Amino acid sequence: MEEKILKIEKLDHQGRGIGFLNDKIVFVPFCVPGDIVNIKVIKEKKKYIEAEVNKYIEKDNKHINQNCPFYKICGGCDLRHISYEEQLKFKENKVKEIMSKFVSKDIVVNKIIGSDLRDNYRNKVTFRVNEKLGLCKKNSNDVIRIDNCLLLDSKINELIKHINSMNLTGVNSVVIRCTYFTKQIMIVFYINEKFVEEPLFLKEYVDTIVINKNRKEEIIYGKGNIFEKLGNLMFKISPSSFFQVNSKQTLNLYNLVLDKCHLTGKEIVYDLYCGTGTISLFLSKKCKKVIGIEINEDATRDANENKKINNIDNCTFLVGDVSKIIKSQKEKPDIIVVDPPRAGLDNITIENIFRLNPQKIVYVSCDPVTLARDLSILQEKYNIEDVTPVDMFPNTYHVECVSVLNQRNLEK
Repeated sequence: MEEKILKIEKLDHQGRGIGFLNDKIVFVPFCVPGDIVNIKVIKEKKKYIEAEVNKYIEKDNKHINQNCPFYKICGGCDLRHISYEEQLKFKENKVKEIMSKFVSKDIVVNKIIGSDLRDNYRNKVTFRVNEKLGLCKKNSNDVIRIDNCLLLDSKINELIKHINSMNLTGVNSVVIRCTYFTKQIMIVFYINEKFVEEPLFLKEYVDTIVINKNRKEEIIYGKGNIFEKLGNLMFKISPSSFFQVNSKQTLNLYNLVLDKCHLTGKEIVYDLYCGTGTISLFLSKKCKKVIGIEINEDATRDANENKKINNIDNCTFLVGDVSKIIKSQKEKPDIIVVDPPRAGLDNITIENIFRLNPQKIVYVSCDPVTLARDLSILQEKYNIEDVTPVDMFPNTYHVECVSVLNQRNLEK
């Protein structure tokens, strides 16, 4: 394909470089503003062009050398060529731009909370298997063999060589989960037939081993779960239950949510999409009661166990679709905390939040675009106090946000 010279002007919200050719916007990954690049056009549409760098003619001084042999090949990182300070600026500005465009130019976006760990922070990975362990190439199902990933906890990286020493015939994927504070490790093998090689030799390195065949789990070593400690609370993590991937930064995130709730001990709190009850239990000791709602049965089971483990008796966990369960709730909440999937809140849930009419909403979001969409609807009845970005995923373009909304005084 034809090669062109391009100057990178800015970054888009996925961290791709943006330049212009013949009045068309051009998206080029792995660039920073100021780079001058020789590009190869990959795809050309009516209004935009997608390209890749053929050669860097001139690199801006913000373009740093990165230290991963798999960077630009696998789909794990997007921003490793940018210093961490610049990554934080990019993410904070990204949130400001999205809020300004879709919600209000006057919205307050606080300084981003950075992560102490920039590498080796991920406590979970799903490896695809192509004879050996690997990760999917970006925007592809092709498997790239990986022997070390800089995003992964070092305990996971140590296991790769041991698992790769096995005959992995019949194994579709391997999930490894570990904990930062308690130093525990779980391996789950997803198979479509009987193991060619018994993985029990791995018990020397891990706390539990599980085999999942046709969605049925068999524990072959350990208890089938691990435990993580956040603050003074202990949480059970099962093979399929959701848990934040950056444990150390999760503690900062949950403390921020706790701080934003301004609890006095008298409040009834709803925690929607509560998962294994992590936020619910964090809030429980400073409020009157928490009602958590979660669609995943395994996660709800873990939430109830976590309640017992931590001797907490003022939490109730309900299993089911949030938009349906919330309809039947009669007890009026003072505060609603929501931590929905990337798709954000559906209209039925928003209608029921309006019906329940809490004094405060604390919205935890993993996607600032869907957050902005929902805030623009919620501000019909609520004032948006602020949005605080939290960097849960260094070296990627993703950013978590916590937004606080207060009931608008309609009696004026």
